Amino acid sequence: MPKYRVYAQAMGVRQAMETLDIPPGQVTEHEAFVPLRFPARLENFQPHMHIRGKSMAMEAIYPNGRTEMLNYVDKFDFNWHVNYVYADHSAPVLPAGTVIKITAWHDNSAGNRANPDPTQWVGWGQRSYDDMYHAHVNVVYLTDEDYEQIVAERAAATDNDE
Repeated sequence: MPKYRVYAQAMGVRQAMETLDIPPGQVTEHEAFVPLRFPARLENFQPHMHIRGKSMAMEAIYPNGRTEMLNYVDKFDFNWHVNYVYADHSAPVLPAGTVIKITAWHDNSAGNRANPDPTQWVGWGQRSYDDMYHAHVNVVYLTDEDYEQIVAERAAATDNDE
């Protein structure tokens, strides 16, 4: 039996449903915040938007206020949803109380070749010509002891590399 379970999460979907609003001809930026109640290891990052999706970032805001960019996809393509899977040694391991910040940019202008109608006001919806945003992230919640052990092992590995 495995020690931990992997939880598939759609980070930001609730906030997107409540706030996504893309005026005609505009490039917009929307943010979602997802708190981690327990120490966690993130396994992947897969941005999800529809045809007006432009780019997406995932950041960690640590309990001490420090921020770290975890992923940034500059040229999102609705026709090619890429799942970025972390290598074991680089998967983010985050303390309890960290907040995951998802930032999504949408392009509802005539400059977006995929946009069927830049004169339309667009909100959240399931259809491809509506839009949405969230990040598919697989999360493993850790015990405090395992979190501390992983952090110590990574610090020792970094010290040995120098």
